[in-house]
Amino acid sequence: MKRFLGLMLAFSFVFSLAVFAEPQHGGSLTIAMEYDPSTLDPLGMTDTPAANVFMHVAEALFRVDPDGVLEYLLAESYEVSDDSLVWTFFLRQGVEFHDGTPFNAEAAKWNLIRFRDEASFGFLLAQIVDIDIVDEYTIRVHLDEPFAPLLSHLAHSFTGLLSPTAVEAGVDYPVGTGPFKYVEWTPATRLVLERNPNYWGEGPYLDRLVFLPIPEGGTRVMMLLAGEIEATTLIPVDDVALVEENPDTVAVIMPSLGHQYIGINCQRGPLADPLVRQALNYALDKEEFVDFVFGGFAEIADSVIAPGVFGYTKVGPYPYDPEKARELLTEAGYPDGFSTTIRYNPGWRELGAEVLQAQLAEVGIDARLISMEWGSYLEFTNRPVDQSEVDIYMLGWTTVTSDADYALYALLHGDQWAPGGSNRSFYRNERVDELLDAARRTPVAEEREQLYAEALELIWEDAPWVFILFTQNRFGVRSNVRGLVYHPNFTIQAHKAWLER
Repeated sequence: MKRFLGLMLAFSFVFSLAVFAEPQHGGSLTIAMEYDPSTLDPLGMTDTPAANVFMHVAEALFRVDPDGVLEYLLAESYEVSDDSLVWTFFLRQGVEFHDGTPFNAEAAKWNLIRFRDEASFGFLLAQIVDIDIVDEYTIRVHLDEPFAPLLSHLAHSFTGLLSPTAVEAGVDYPVGTGPFKYVEWTPATRLVLERNPNYWGEGPYLDRLVFLPIPEGGTRVMMLLAGEIEATTLIPVDDVALVEENPDTVAVIMPSLGHQYIGINCQRGPLADPLVRQALNYALDKEEFVDFVFGGFAEIADSVIAPGVFGYTKVGPYPYDPEKARELLTEAGYPDGFSTTIRYNPGWRELGAEVLQAQLAEVGIDARLISMEWGSYLEFTNRPVDQSEVDIYMLGWTTVTSDADYALYALLHGDQWAPGGSNRSFYRNERVDELLDAARRTPVAEEREQLYAEALELIWEDAPWVFILFTQNRFGVRSNVRGLVYHPNFTIQAHKAWLER
């Protein structure tokens, strides 16, 4: 039986500026981001700036809207076999890539297999063992075992499909089916897209879409206030009031699918003891962290994943209790504490690291701060366990698929240790691995939730991280911008955006 209706996922909210007037065509919209994309090749993508750009150029089979509803994109419907091992996808007809290459079953198969075999995020499609081409617009995907998160993984923007013709010809920029086409990219300066006049769907209304990498948050805000840009990601907490008070700008504050955590190397020195890791959680005053570092624009973490993610269960928080922290350190054999290091990249994490350092000192832990440039930081924390010099590090993760598998399996499964996966804490708990594996194979949502609930309890007790906060997205936009979508996955989507003039 074909399935046509969107699937409701984990949360139900949307924040976008209302549109009542008729859309106007033309104009250019400029969005400032903290960083350049690391790459525009989906095989190497790992970061949000890359997703922000790529989703405008290339489209996946599905997408998750801001309300958490799974929508059809390049797929129009699907069927699932009784044993959940065979998924048949009926593809959208009459779609062309930007170079005129037709989108069809052959192109879909080529992209999905290539992504599975070669992409950094190939784990998203690792359960696919083969794909049959049934006819020009139908593919049959065979799995090695039932895989419940398949649709949400196929909605990940990194799985966006590219023209096989362009890739095989060595074109070094993305040629997709999206509403905008690539024009030029001057790294560290600007990236320009233009309207795709042959787009199969509604829109786009803009002629051009420009992305600027502006690392300094205050600079992004000043440019927004001056009208030099139309939108920005991540308004600094101290500047939210400036944006709100200006009649020509709007601050969009909304819950996100992201969490910030303080990672702990579970295989290194004193930190290998879960009692020590629990002590770190009790030593940090999360309320002070939220208020002082994030200006109140965050929520104290009470679980490993954010409330908007399917599979979320409240299991915390760890209360601020320095005395309890000292007791646990004594029980672990460190009554006088120990020395360690905290690594971070510049930005708000510098202030966060200073807060953590000061509070750990109160329970006898002497932590040396080490700041690293973003690219070097990611490389350093991604080294294999036998080469790792990391003690404590600070990172975040956005569960862009809205499914717990994307966060828990990628970050905390024992088979996902860096550098082959994203488990930079080198955490392993055999029971947690069993639960995460079972949740992947279980098609019934209620049963998956029960499995994740048990896994979250165990992870919380093992404390591979200091669980600090769930972030709130803080976007800024000019008041004349309409139709721009602000997504809890921290992207700004301009597919149907237009400028009121």
